[in-house]
Amino acid sequence: MFSHLQNSVRAINLARATATAGRGRQVATYHTRLATFYHNVLRDDLMILGYEHPIPKEDAAPNPVAEVISEIKGTPPNPKRQHSPRRPKKPEVPAPSPHNQPFIKSVTVHIRVREALANKHNLLSAIMALQCITGKRPEIVRSVNDAAPWKLRKNMPIATKVCLEGDLMYEFLDKLIEIVLPRLKEWNGLTMRAGDGMGNVTLGFEPTALGLFPEIEPIYDMFPLITGFDVSIYTSAVRNPTGRLLLSGFGLPFLHARDPSKVKAKVKASPAEADNCENSSSTAAVAASDQQ
Repeated sequence: MFSHLQNSVRAINLARATATAGRGRQVATYHTRLATFYHNVLRDDLMILGYEHPIPKEDAAPNPVAEVISEIKGTPPNPKRQHSPRRPKKPEVPAPSPHNQPFIKSVTVHIRVREALANKHNLLSAIMALQCITGKRPEIVRSVNDAAPWKLRKNMPIATKVCLEGDLMYEFLDKLIEIVLPRLKEWNGLTMRAGDGMGNVTLGFEPTALGLFPEIEPIYDMFPLITGFDVSIYTSAVRNPTGRLLLSGFGLPFLHARDPSKVKAKVKASPAEADNCENSSSTAAVAASDQQ
């Protein structure tokens, strides 16, 4: 389909950039596994799954009442609500086409260190760990306001973060989805309500998840402080269902919530059912003894 043509054009441009690159300049000479999977397979599947056949509307008879209502300009504006702040409108969902399929724009990995309030040198462990798992030098996040209860002063270093794009983003997601998530014992997946309304998803992990990365596992004892981290995935989707469909295509698991009434019904059995179970088990034991 169209993806094969675009891949060939991308390969030609990549070859030209490699040939004309000067010394000391870093040029990408390969495509990551997830990037190739998205351009060759996933993008076409998303277009097919999101396709809606246009249904032509039948020509209805003209309604004179609707024409009169459309001519009325409306009631005068209310002065009390005229200057009130309004919520920003969400962008409209575009029609599915090969050129507007959702994709992952960037990934932000964030680590907040509480121990940095007492000593700012405790932030160095998080900086080195974040640089190991992402391959990019992180930036330091400083406080904006003062907070006396937490002994926080303005412009204090309290966190670190990295914004990933391109191949580094796909490499980090590949390690996270294929290596780290399957080894987490207490993490079952994302709920079907995950998302901020615009197709973006944020994942929070405990400190034990940081030691599951292949770059951290061999040198885990060298880090004096291991903390949890947050991963924010920003997509070009306009709605949460489209964003969840994109992330599920990359391998992130989404689980349906169980009905609590059905779970309680299974756990709490009625006394009659319990007596029947006891009677059936006793009869089975008697029959086994008779056969012996």
